[in-house]
Amino acid sequence: MDKDTLVTLLKFKRWIDAEALKAVKAISESAYAEKRHLMLRLMNHIHVVDMIFRANISGRQHGYTALNTPETPSVDELEVKMEDCTNWYIQHVSSMAPADLGETIKFSFVDGGEGEMTAIDMLNHMLFHGTYHRGAIGWLISECGGVPPKDVLTVFLREHNH
Repeated sequence: MDKDTLVTLLKFKRWIDAEALKAVKAISESAYAEKRHLMLRLMNHIHVVDMIFRANISGRQHGYTALNTPETPSVDELEVKMEDCTNWYIQHVSSMAPADLGETIKFSFVDGGEGEMTAIDMLNHMLFHGTYHRGAIGWLISECGGVPPKDVLTVFLREHNH
């Protein structure tokens, strides 16, 4: 996969994360407190994993001891944090040389185990991981009478002329 394709997929991620959070924001907190909380926990989990792999791909320690945080951020907090994180990825990937994508990077898993992945595998994991959880969030939005966003690349490409 080339850098331009990765940047397009990251822009898609930035867009669909924002769309998912907009849909969560529209769900009544009083009527669907438990399901809405679960949606936020899942979106925060996506963000935490994004941040872990951001640190990994940068060769830094991530500081996380779990795959979610004890506290649950608000939708507004997640909108800012998730967009900032994905913007970092877009800038980082844009500045990488093609050979950098195949570089093997050693890192530590949250449970302390050692791992190694290529940069492209880390980026793919981060992208696909979010898709998986947004699918569950979409289901929860539907169960609460909301309209989940169309989490498909074709809609993004059509609407954003990419």
